[in-house]
Amino acid sequence: MGCSRLLMLGLLLNLSHCTEILEDDGDGGSEVEVQSDPVAVLGEEVYLRCLYHGNASITGSAWKRHRGGRVHRLAGFTNGTAFRRSTASLSFPASPTNLTVRMRVSGVDVEGEYVCVFESQDREFNKTVNLQVHVRPQTQLSVTAEMDNGTHYQSVRCSAEDGKPRAQIDWLINNKPPVKDYFSIERSDSPGRIGVSSAASILRFPTHLQDEGSVTCVVRHPTLASPVSTTVSVETFVAPRVSVQAEMRQRQEEEEEEEEDYWRVSCVASGGRPETLVSLVTTASDDDDEEEEPRRENGTDAGTSVYRLPVRTYEGHNVSCVFTQPKLAGPQTRTLQLPSFSLSGVRLLSEPVNELQASLELEEGQRDVSIGLEAVGNVPRYALFCQKAEASALPGGVAVVGSALTFQAPVGLLHAGLYVCEASYYRHRATVQINITVRPRPVLLPPSISLDLRSGPSGREVQCSAVGANPAATLSWGLPEGVAAVPSPRASSPLPDGRRSVTGVLALGTACFPRPLAVGCVIHHPLFPTPEYRSVAIPLCAPPNISLSSREEWRGGEEYTVARCRVVSVATAATVTWRLGGGADGGDGVEIDDLEGVEVRTEEGQRVGLEVTALSTLRLPTSLYSGRRLSCEAGGHPVLQHQERQHLLLPSLGAPVLNVSMGPGESDLWQAVCDYQAEGVEANLSWVLPAGSRGQQSRRSWSHGRTVRTRLTYRFALSSHEGDALTCLAEYRRRGSDKRTVHIPKYYISSLRVLNHTTRTKASHSGGRCVLKLSLHKSLPGQRILFEVEGNVPTHSITCQSSDGSFVKLEGDALAFPTGVEGRDEGLYTCLASFYHHRAELRLRVEVSSQDPQLANLVLVCVPSASAAAVLLAVALWVFCKLNPGARSKKQETSALTALVRPLSSPEKSKALVRRPDSQQYAHLDRYCIVSDVKSTV
Repeated sequence: MGCSRLLMLGLLLNLSHCTEILEDDGDGGSEVEVQSDPVAVLGEEVYLRCLYHGNASITGSAWKRHRGGRVHRLAGFTNGTAFRRSTASLSFPASPTNLTVRMRVSGVDVEGEYVCVFESQDREFNKTVNLQVHVRPQTQLSVTAEMDNGTHYQSVRCSAEDGKPRAQIDWLINNKPPVKDYFSIERSDSPGRIGVSSAASILRFPTHLQDEGSVTCVVRHPTLASPVSTTVSVETFVAPRVSVQAEMRQRQEEEEEEEEDYWRVSCVASGGRPETLVSLVTTASDDDDEEEEPRRENGTDAGTSVYRLPVRTYEGHNVSCVFTQPKLAGPQTRTLQLPSFSLSGVRLLSEPVNELQASLELEEGQRDVSIGLEAVGNVPRYALFCQKAEASALPGGVAVVGSALTFQAPVGLLHAGLYVCEASYYRHRATVQINITVRPRPVLLPPSISLDLRSGPSGREVQCSAVGANPAATLSWGLPEGVAAVPSPRASSPLPDGRRSVTGVLALGTACFPRPLAVGCVIHHPLFPTPEYRSVAIPLCAPPNISLSSREEWRGGEEYTVARCRVVSVATAATVTWRLGGGADGGDGVEIDDLEGVEVRTEEGQRVGLEVTALSTLRLPTSLYSGRRLSCEAGGHPVLQHQERQHLLLPSLGAPVLNVSMGPGESDLWQAVCDYQAEGVEANLSWVLPAGSRGQQSRRSWSHGRTVRTRLTYRFALSSHEGDALTCLAEYRRRGSDKRTVHIPKYYISSLRVLNHTTRTKASHSGGRCVLKLSLHKSLPGQRILFEVEGNVPTHSITCQSSDGSFVKLEGDALAFPTGVEGRDEGLYTCLASFYHHRAELRLRVEVSSQDPQLANLVLVCVPSASAAAVLLAVALWVFCKLNPGARSKKQETSALTALVRPLSSPEKSKALVRRPDSQQYAHLDRYCIVSDVKSTV
């Protein structure tokens, strides 16, 4: 009894404790943090999150789950030790207050409620988590096709199987939803195993309205991060390319063993899908009572239907191919008209026009006679039938072979008559009548044979003739080895008596050969048991003849040598080459192809009879190649074993000569002359002048033979180039240049003075300028006043002008009075010495004295006495000066004045003026001069 009471008490306490746990679940939930309603994917992992944030001391914690009326502890902590249930697929929790665990979702049965419980000594904290499990569906796609009322349909089925929750299925065609007009979608759902379901969608459409080659199924599901698109290829229809073609062929009829023409009409539908239905429609004329149906050939290419239509039935008809295919907008028709044929007549090939009747003349015994016939029209072929009019058949030995009436046996007199030939092609027919006459056999006559070697338009020719034969002879040629000849067509001409002549010409091409040869002519005739043979010998070739000539010509101021090489050969033209050696025996020399200034012109060979002339002209500058040997060589001829040549020695030319000179020219100008002289080439002359030169240049050129002279003259004012250097530059063609220089002196005139002996007199001035006085004796003839010019001028001129403005004639550098001096000669003379712009002036006063000339003798007698008196007077003056200082000063003044009495142009003064011709000493000379009063006999 006591034990029962204790058992009941324990049950009551346990029930009370469970009640407290259920009550605390609502109260302690605020201190427990969990993840609300987590979602897991089957086959993946999920985290169950649970944290305690309270202040109570946790003694134990665990994840619990209620299943089958029982509570299962899955994972947690007991007494500080972590535990987990092995069948729960949970990981160990992190800590007693952090029960976050990782769960491997292995089935749908893990879905449900999970309780997170934290225990302390006083109470229990818990919170419930509802775990949902999603299952990723499996997508499948399939295509089926079917025919419904003659229309081809395709159905695409897309399924998302075993998913949780149910998946959503959509369709895309070319990234767009399908058009509902001709696309239909059927959806269905079906439950699967526990907790999962399957969804399916079927897209159905007519194939001919679908132009895209693929369809895409789009599956959406919560387990998918993005929609899954699956594309499947579907069949599409393509419109075919349709055409109709016709060609004519022949077939062999088994019964009649003859060929029959038929049209092979091809209805072509290429590139279409599905197969195109083809049918043939023909139109027959009213005349065709029994129309043969077209026959279809088997074994043709896909999309092509071939029909056979007999030409005799369907000539000129229209045939149509009808094409039916889903992608075509109704039946398509292509029509072709077959050609129509006509046969207007038959003509002989030897006649130029079509005639209904023709006449031919044959010769008795003639063999191999064939009369060619041709049908006029557009028929593809025709059959030819001939018969003799009176016999309704052909005589023996006559038959139709191909398109010709052939006489297989020798022509006889019985073959003469009217023949009717008909060409036929089914119902088309045309005829021609041929009237054949046979001329009796002539008498056989042998030919007269001749063989001749002659010159023709293209070289040497061999002519073979067979004259006066009956029948005509035939010719052939026998050529030696290595000879290529061209036979001309044989010409046959009839003679009045019926005999015939045959002539054949053989063109040898070359007029001769380097070795002896013979050409034969073979004559065939019925009267000759064996062919007749005639031969003619071809002469040997002569070596080419070379002639070389030359001439000179001027071009562009240069002499050229023009050499002309002429090579005359037989049959074959020789080649001409040029070489230039070093001298008269300068060896073979070099070819002139790359030499400077050389021009070569070669003319094509001119043929006159059998001779061919090769002409080559060479032009080269003579001065550039003077003294060298020029050779003309001939080669390239079959007779020549080595080259033949002719030589020409070019003239030797001297070196150019360049000289310059300078001097006075015409008028008041000076001139510098540059002279150039050379052989064979002119030069371009030019003056190299200082800047600012204003002179005038003139050029003159002349020649004598091959000598060329050029003179370049430069005229200038002496003042513009005095002291300069002038250079003449000569530029030679192909030889560089040369130059010569001439220097212009710097001239001056320092003074003009009188050379007569004078004595000093008192000075006389006129207007500040120096004037010299000179006394002449009136009655003394032949008196002369001599002048001298001081300076470096090469020449000078002196002019004197009297006071009345008239010029006085001078004899050289002297003013002469041959007959004596008269009163009109007295006066002031202005004399000027000049050399171009250099001048010096002198003013001279001439006085005329009337004293007797014998006074001079008296002076000569009295001079000694006067000299002695002068000595005595000088002694007296010296004594006086010693005693009188004033007189000494006067004497000093007199001495100073005497020192100034010198000729105007003393050597010392002249030298000073030469050194500085442009200084102020000229002015000093004009202002300060002592004029002598000279009285002497000149």
